[in-house]
Amino acid sequence: MARSSVLTWLGEKKMFEEKRKFKRFKGKEAAFSAFMRSNELMGLGHIQDISIGGLCVQYVSTKEDAKGCSEIKIFGKNDRFIHLDRVQCRIVYDKEVPAGAWEQIITRRCGVEFKNLSVKHLIMLQEFIDHFTFNETQSRNPKG
Repeated sequence: MARSSVLTWLGEKKMFEEKRKFKRFKGKEAAFSAFMRSNELMGLGHIQDISIGGLCVQYVSTKEDAKGCSEIKIFGKNDRFIHLDRVQCRIVYDKEVPAGAWEQIITRRCGVEFKNLSVKHLIMLQEFIDHFTFNETQSRNPKG
């Protein structure tokens, strides 16, 4: 998707300068995230892209949206299982995805910035990125 079409989709009126500090990697099919609020699941979805600084997830909403969530779980399963629990975060945006074939199911797209990552979380996050994302030299086999 071209950058201008992403901005249009997000409802932005004008172009803005890219502010990300870290390279983003496209998530494989086995890369997931769950939004938590007071130990209650607010949404579960597929990681669209991820970096050391944050992620974008498209999720099926069990409630209205992920606003107010301050922690997420990040996990993936292919030839190994990696699970990051209680990752502190800030919701940057949370928008409803236009209805498609499943009009009764509310799908949302959310951008998350990681906050106060521990050394353990940083190491696990890098391991997650290494196993559950594509890089430019890999084939685009979505199952990884």
